[in-house]
Amino acid sequence: GPDVEAWKGRFVRIWRRPFTNVVSGAGGHWELVKRETPGRIVGVIAVTPEKEVILVKILRVPLKQYVLECAAGLPDHPGESEEELAARELLEETGYRCDKLEEVACGPQNSGLSEDVIVFFLGTGARKVAETAHEDAEDIEVITIPLANLEHYLRNPPDGMLVDLKIWALIPFLDRA
Repeated sequence: GPDVEAWKGRFVRIWRRPFTNVVSGAGGHWELVKRETPGRIVGVIAVTPEKEVILVKILRVPLKQYVLECAAGLPDHPGESEEELAARELLEETGYRCDKLEEVACGPQNSGLSEDVIVFFLGTGARKVAETAHEDAEDIEVITIPLANLEHYLRNPPDGMLVDLKIWALIPFLDRA
C-alpha cells in the first residue's frame, strides 16, 4: 500500500511505509523522514590554489555538538541547478567562490531514516570573495585546513567536535585539486 503520513512538522514529515520482509515474508511498517524540500541535497568540498580545504564547523542541534562538515544545502530555489546550488551554498556559508565545480559523488546519506540523497561537488580554485551570510538558525565557523594535514585534523578534531563521515569519503577526489 501507499505511504501514510504519521506526523507533519514545518520542515519534515514522518511517514509509515509498508514493506514485506523478503526472508520471512512478514509485513510491517517502516518509519521514515521526508523533507518538505524535494530533490537531492547538494554539498561541496572546496580547495584553494594554496591546497587548503574549506570546511565548516556547524552546531547541529540534534547532536547538541559542533560537527565539521562540507558546505551543503537543500534545493529551495526553483529552477536552480545543482551546480548553482553548490556555488550559492559555498558562498553563503564560507564566503568562497570556486573557479570550477565538478560533480564527484552521490548517494544516500542516512538510508535507514530518510529518502535523502546527497550529491557532492569538488570545487577548485576556491577564493574568499565575501563575508558569510548565515541564516538565523546557523551557528557556522569556516575552517581552512591544509590538504597535507587534513587526515590528521579529521582524526584529532579540536574541542570534542564531531567529523561528518562524508568528508572521509571525499578524500580520494581531493587529488584532483
